[in-house]
Amino acid sequence: MHEFPSRSQMLLAAFTAAALAALIEWAWTSADAANPLPRILATSALVLTCAGVPALLLAHARERTRRERDAALRSAGDSSALRDALMDVTPVGFAFFDRNLRYIHVNPALAAMNGLPAGGHLGRHVTEVMPELGRLLAPRLERALGTDAPVQDTCLEVETPAAPGEPRFWFGSYSRVRGAGGEVLGVIASLSELTERMRAEQSLQEHEGRLDVLTRSLPDYLWGGKLRDGRLRDFYCTPVIERTTGYPASAFVEPSPGGGPPRLWAEMIHPEDRARYRTRIESLAAGAEVELEHRLICADGRVRWVRSRAAASARDAQGELHVGCVVTDITDRYLADELRQRLHDSFRRSAQEWTRTFDAVAAPLLVLGADGVIHRLNAPACALFGDLDPSGQPLSTAASMPPWSSTPPLIDELRRTHGTITREVTDPLSRRTWELSAAWVDEAGGDDSRIILVATEVTRLLELQASLRRSETMAVMGAIVAGVAHEVRNPLFSISAVVDAVEATVGQRADLAPYMDVLRGEVRRLNHLTQELFEYGRPTRGEWVEGPVRPVVEEALAACALTGEQARVAVTPLLTEVLPPVRMDSRRLFHVFRNVLENAVQHSPAGATVRVATAVLQEEGRAWVRCTVRDGGPGFREEDLPHVFEPFFSKRRGGTGLGLSIVQRILEEHQGAIRLRNHPEGGAEVTLLLPAVSSPPATVPLDSLAS
Repeated sequence: MHEFPSRSQMLLAAFTAAALAALIEWAWTSADAANPLPRILATSALVLTCAGVPALLLAHARERTRRERDAALRSAGDSSALRDALMDVTPVGFAFFDRNLRYIHVNPALAAMNGLPAGGHLGRHVTEVMPELGRLLAPRLERALGTDAPVQDTCLEVETPAAPGEPRFWFGSYSRVRGAGGEVLGVIASLSELTERMRAEQSLQEHEGRLDVLTRSLPDYLWGGKLRDGRLRDFYCTPVIERTTGYPASAFVEPSPGGGPPRLWAEMIHPEDRARYRTRIESLAAGAEVELEHRLICADGRVRWVRSRAAASARDAQGELHVGCVVTDITDRYLADELRQRLHDSFRRSAQEWTRTFDAVAAPLLVLGADGVIHRLNAPACALFGDLDPSGQPLSTAASMPPWSSTPPLIDELRRTHGTITREVTDPLSRRTWELSAAWVDEAGGDDSRIILVATEVTRLLELQASLRRSETMAVMGAIVAGVAHEVRNPLFSISAVVDAVEATVGQRADLAPYMDVLRGEVRRLNHLTQELFEYGRPTRGEWVEGPVRPVVEEALAACALTGEQARVAVTPLLTEVLPPVRMDSRRLFHVFRNVLENAVQHSPAGATVRVATAVLQEEGRAWVRCTVRDGGPGFREEDLPHVFEPFFSKRRGGTGLGLSIVQRILEEHQGAIRLRNHPEGGAEVTLLLPAVSSPPATVPLDSLAS
């Protein structure tokens, strides 16, 4: 390839020619015939210049051309190396086919995609390398050879030796290649692997389908959005909201005019809960969670209780929080909780009423299991157990005191009979009597049997019955005794008058004196007996007053002073100055104190002391006035104590046996009691108890006998 001289070379040649022309002109003008040398030199220079200058220029041009050719070859080599390097490192597969669809060039990426070495492609037809793939590519390459517009495959499914049996997905682009003269040289194919992306898209679609099914199958609906500067935007929700609220999901698509959530999002919140709901949601901090229960007003006007649980993400690059919320309908649970609370309150009230009723039963009551374990007991039963709580213990181990100590045989018999048993037991120490009733109760439709045990104290009832029998007996005896006493008094008066008349008639005769003394003594004894009989049989009526008992005691002490002096027995009073008043018949109560004092003096040996003391006693929840008389004698015999109040029972010679019976009767008229015992330091002790009028009437009288 020849190259024309450059402009600078042309200028240099022109300058040289001009210089030679000037030299030749000088030579010709200065030469003459004598001296032709200048002309010869000028002509030679002209010839040399005409011949050398073109040669010099040509040589210079050839050298320049060679250098440029070498530079072009190096540039082409560099471009080829760069192209090959790019083709080798690109992850996109490239192949160049000639017009006969034979492989001319294959880059490593396409060779790897095909699973064949690059040399196995070159010079072979596209259908010869991989027949299946070739049958797919050939029509596309032919179509690309016929048009200048690229031909593309959005999704080409192939199977290659690189992954046998596994479908692969490619994206293909085919373009025709022309030479410098416009002739078609072949077609270039660009193939990209889409398998992982297709699988990812397919997996994403499957996950989206599963998520959609999951959200539709859940009873809860979800909503979300972006929170920025306390404003919620880009609101969205799941279609399940229609199932919960009755509003169509389309009502929650369009944002409010300010770009916030749809107006219905807040308006369907109950007005009483709306401000609290918006404040809690719109004040969420990054990474925070909130849960609250509130009410929704549904499309049909119903009010539903829901629980909203919202959570906020960390702030994104725009400073926004992504908020998600799950809304759960808890109406049924809320109604169930309300019903459960009402039932709980009802059960609690019923339990309290039952407990109050159970404890209001005056008789001690136990509820036992079939195995004899104590399950429940009322307040009176707890009082019998003292400070111990026997709940959960077998009655056989907890029953160490009456009346429970008598129940084990009763329980054993009840287990055999499964019926009802009643027994009467008496505690010999306290002389208290209980009626024990036990019943076997079977649960309807269950195996949880119970034993109901009731202990009713019948001590007072038995006392009343005995008192009634005694009163009836005394009434009958009183009538008889009164009649007998009346009939005896007249003869006694006659005998006494006759004795006085005989003594007045015959005078004081020594031989008759012993007989007269015996007659007078027996008359006095019979008169005393008659008086006792009259007092014992006297009907209960008197003059009742309220007043202090001390004057009555002092009057009785004065009446017995002579008897004490005669028996040489000292009577020592220890009387309390202030005593509460009592309701009494002072005449009959004087007879009580005098009788007890005289008995104490009569049973005390000479030189002994009888002590009389009064005091106030708190017992059985009320106040009592107590008078205690203690003698200096041998005391009561244990075998006599059960009989001392029986009429005509006396161990003292000359006694009528009516004194203590009369005392007991009069005290019963005063709702009082008498107790007898032997004092630990010796002697008998009689305690008289009278209820103070400041206390309510006695309902359970005191025991009349001391242990």
